[in-house]
Amino acid sequence: MNLMKVLPLVSVVFCCSAFATEQTTYDQNLILGSWNCQHQLEETKTKMKVKVNYNINFFTTGKSNGAGSVFFTLANLPQLEYSLKNSATWEIKQGKLILSSTEIESKNISHPELDALINLDKLIPKSVSESSKIVTLTKSTLEVKSKSDAGVYTCSKVATKR
Repeated sequence: MNLMKVLPLVSVVFCCSAFATEQTTYDQNLILGSWNCQHQLEETKTKMKVKVNYNINFFTTGKSNGAGSVFFTLANLPQLEYSLKNSATWEIKQGKLILSSTEIESKNISHPELDALINLDKLIPKSVSESSKIVTLTKSTLEVKSKSDAGVYTCSKVATKR
């Protein structure tokens, strides 16, 4: 068999298989520390917009905690801002970040008078497990694709003070 004919075929097969391979293992030490995360989504049918600014801390113990703000924009209502606090356990398994919340607290800080209409604290269960596909995990960037809303959460590592 002519090596000059086979070599290009082998290289094409190798390149295509390399592109098709999805990373499923990550150095778990990269996730440790504090991250600032942001996410936005828009529900086209209801025209609801959601913007999340959130800080999360990952510890070597497999626990995490976080706090931030969630902003809702709905037709015919003022923008609603909720504070959100969360305690969870975490693990990285088969290319996914699995967060299992053990405690979730939310509070309407912009328009508490509208809690009778939209009470986020009553809508969110006290414990939730979310498995998100890791898109990027480096020393400075964490991106995960949420299974529940198909959105991508983008996080930047917070520099530690020494």
